[in-house]
Amino acid sequence: MILLTALYACLGWLMGVAINHAADILPKRETLLQRPYCLRCGTPQPYLGWSVLVAYLTGHQTCPHCGQPRKFLIRAWIIELATPLFFVFLLGRYGLSVHLGLASIYTTILILITVTDLEHRLIFNIVILPSILLALGAAFFTPNLFWPSALVGGGFAFAITYLAALLSRGGFGAGDVTLSTFLGLIIGFPAIVLSLGFGVFLGGFVALVLLLTRRVGMRTFIPYGPFLTTTGWIMLIWGGAIWQYYFF
Repeated sequence: MILLTALYACLGWLMGVAINHAADILPKRETLLQRPYCLRCGTPQPYLGWSVLVAYLTGHQTCPHCGQPRKFLIRAWIIELATPLFFVFLLGRYGLSVHLGLASIYTTILILITVTDLEHRLIFNIVILPSILLALGAAFFTPNLFWPSALVGGGFAFAITYLAALLSRGGFGAGDVTLSTFLGLIIGFPAIVLSLGFGVFLGGFVALVLLLTRRVGMRTFIPYGPFLTTTGWIMLIWGGAIWQYYFF
């Protein structure tokens, strides 16, 4: 079990490296197959430099061609260290199973969406649309999720957030609508109702705190994606128990 946990943690670390790479590449509108490169001279980074952790441990902290120091984002450290912890938690919860594989994939997607929405206020179609297709197909094989519940959840989330986007005039964007649809498909109905409700409440609470502390102004745009992904992941893991607690 220790060896399996270590191997799955390594897989989580690799996913963390991939998340950081995608978060850096997607805003540039470049292909995800693009190798990381030096921002000064354009030289591709050595493979040991792709990971901030490995680059730090092996001394690959500068460009081998021009000597430009690499800019290590705090976000990159957090993702590389946190993603393995998520994977180890999921392994302990689900064991080797289909549910483990799907939960790990969904967790990776939600982390990437959280990063890009926080940093760039964008949820990229190249990420969320294939994710929706994956969730549609996986709904028929997901343990503990009856496929009509997934389809109703996705349809409900799309309808309610699309209406909110029309009424809010910018408060909810197209990315929030597609993200909510994805969450509805992986969580199902009625759990998605609580997920969206908690997400909107959490977003409103944080916005109020930021306003009261004068960190933001009335016209400052605060992305809802990170709040939706946070409550969505919680409902993905504990949704059944939470629903039972509140309504039974």
